[in-house]
Amino acid sequence: MWHNQTNYWISNLRSLIIKGRCKFEHLLSPSVARSMVQLQRFDIADCMCLREMIFTEEIKVEEEERKDVICFPQLNSLRIGNLPNLIFFCSGNYTIEFPLLKELEIEGCPRLKAFISQTSNQSGMQALFNEKVVVPSLETMTIFQLSNVKMIFQNDLPSDSFQNLRKLSVSGCESLKILFPASIVKHLLQLEELSIIKCGVEEIVSEGEGVEEQPMRLEFPKVSSLVVEDLKELKCPYKGQHTILWPMLKTLRTNCSALLMIMALEDVRLKQERKGNGEAAMLIEEIIPNLEQLRLRDLVGDVDQFPPNLFPHIKVLKGHHGGSPFIFFFLRRFYNLKSLEFDNFDFKHVVPCKGDVGTPSPIKNLQLTSSKNLKHIWKKDSELGHILSNLQTLTIKNCDDLINLGASSVSFQNLTTLEVSCCKMMTNLVTPLVFEKMVQLITMRVSDCTKITEIVANEGDYHQTIVVRNLKCLQLSNLESLTSFCPGSYTFNFLCLEEVVVEECPKLKIFSEGVLSTPQLQSVKQDSLNMNRCRAGDLNTIIQQLYMEKVGCHGLGDLTISDTFPELIEIWQKSPRAVLELTYLGKINFYKCSSLKYIFTSSMLLSLKQLWRIEVKECNTMEQVIREDKEEATAHEFTFPELSF
Repeated sequence: MWHNQTNYWISNLRSLIIKGRCKFEHLLSPSVARSMVQLQRFDIADCMCLREMIFTEEIKVEEEERKDVICFPQLNSLRIGNLPNLIFFCSGNYTIEFPLLKELEIEGCPRLKAFISQTSNQSGMQALFNEKVVVPSLETMTIFQLSNVKMIFQNDLPSDSFQNLRKLSVSGCESLKILFPASIVKHLLQLEELSIIKCGVEEIVSEGEGVEEQPMRLEFPKVSSLVVEDLKELKCPYKGQHTILWPMLKTLRTNCSALLMIMALEDVRLKQERKGNGEAAMLIEEIIPNLEQLRLRDLVGDVDQFPPNLFPHIKVLKGHHGGSPFIFFFLRRFYNLKSLEFDNFDFKHVVPCKGDVGTPSPIKNLQLTSSKNLKHIWKKDSELGHILSNLQTLTIKNCDDLINLGASSVSFQNLTTLEVSCCKMMTNLVTPLVFEKMVQLITMRVSDCTKITEIVANEGDYHQTIVVRNLKCLQLSNLESLTSFCPGSYTFNFLCLEEVVVEECPKLKIFSEGVLSTPQLQSVKQDSLNMNRCRAGDLNTIIQQLYMEKVGCHGLGDLTISDTFPELIEIWQKSPRAVLELTYLGKINFYKCSSLKYIFTSSMLLSLKQLWRIEVKECNTMEQVIREDKEEATAHEFTFPELSF
């Protein structure tokens, strides 16, 4: 694109962004690249034909001291994306220096072999970065979908090559065999976040040269976040004898088999057999002494293979996919667990704990998403029931087999927040007894459960008063079959209820059949996001009004009457003004009203001051527009000030 142009504007360029279907194969000549002394940001993407950024030119006699060096002295951000034909950043025998580069992203370059082409006298596996790429200040590096790269870092790189690297993310590199050479690991002292996903990696760290008499000690002193997922070819973290330490690791996301390998737990187990429990237990505790959050995929088979002292400080556990029968034996090894999440977990073959297997963790937050074969949160001998007594927050999403929470009256006594959504088989949420025992409940949200007809089930002869002590916020959203909060003749006393949101519940006719007390109620909202659409007053009356609005557009300016709404036709014929507010009605549509013989009575017209449009279509039985009231003997003159034709 640019050859030997040395225009002054190139030397003043601070940001270069190239996007689109450019037809050039080469971008810069070495001399032009050297002239970009002020360039700070360089983004290039979607250039289908580009083969290399800096192309080789004939070496001319130059006065420069380092004619084999190309330096971008001010560049701090380099992004390269979706260049399907890119092979090298530079194919010449140059050293490329980025002294201030902090952020590097290379994505979607399936033919890229190396940043700088390898010379003919070099041998071995070609690495993406060799000694000719100088990035001493690099902090963040993202490598994504480089399917031709087998190795990222060359062996024996200078110690300062990646000394400031803080975040490394590698994904979608199926040919990548090794993540780190042993020689570079000891220099990654600033690395804090490491992620490797969907790669062909067989080893995390390659074995060093020569015979090692002592086990290799691999330590990542500052790594606080680690993601290792979908590494189907992973055989071991390091081929030789070794120990791996992650002293500052706080968050780990991986699967069970990878966890065993990246923590070198097999070696720990062998040492335990040889040296005794005391020394091995201390070593286990040193591996991940500060881990607080663990997300495990594919929880299948025997999860009891993990040492009992591995998870002393974990507070958050997320299980994603799988259905291990022994999951609850495993959970009892997390002594300080506070939050538990199951996502796409199958409870069908879960084995209950029997005998003395330890005390359940005092779990305070439980989230269940897309769980299978789970009909009740609590039932007799249920393992979930054993961990509910300390629960403060319960969130349930997309659990299609769930019918209700269960019948225990003590399991939810400490619950403060309950959220349930998208459970398509649920018909009710709780029994009256369970609801009354939720004495700490403050917030309840139920949404998008298509079959739910009631929140609190009707259990027949249960007529005593249900006192709800702490509930302040109740939200019911997108419940297309809900007809009432509770259909039984119970007396509800909501001592602290301040806010009710009822949104898209078209069949909700009444809150409850029995006596209802809400002394602190401030508003009933029709939209959780729109603060203006709210009502104050008696809760049952408001719910009935909202239902009539759904049927008859109460208080709105646009009303449609048709056979689709037979209740509305009946109201229109008998006593519309007793139910419908007609004062602000501006437009009225009559469509396929097979039983309607007239539109208005003379008394109705007195309220229609804002009416500006009337439409009547396919009403075959219609005989009159205005029918005189039978009790009216005097003639009236009617004026429609807004009506136009």
